[in-house]
Amino acid sequence: MIKNLKLRLNLDVEAEKRVYDYLQNSERSISKEAIRSINEYLDLIEERKTEDSFLDRVTATIEDSLKVLTPLLNLLTLTQPVVQPQRAVPVSEEKDNAAEENMLEFLDNF
Repeated sequence: MIKNLKLRLNLDVEAEKRVYDYLQNSERSISKEAIRSINEYLDLIEERKTEDSFLDRVTATIEDSLKVLTPLLNLLTLTQPVVQPQRAVPVSEEKDNAAEENMLEFLDNF
């Protein structure tokens, strides 16, 4: 069964002019190109829905895991002593040169 559809494009509207130009410059017939383009768009929408559903499931799983872990992490931080960060001790240039020589000797073995 064949159905006919009429498509009116207002060339004063940029989006509609773009469609018109695209269809006119296509190597396929206007009908085949319109069908192909609409089907690609529909496939893209379905793919997006699938991706969004997957991301929702991943997000929910992470949120559920964090809900379980949060009390444990809070308990852990309460039982751990507070450790003050140590200041970096400047390395003498002499030790730095010795370490560099050792590293170069080690690399020479290869």
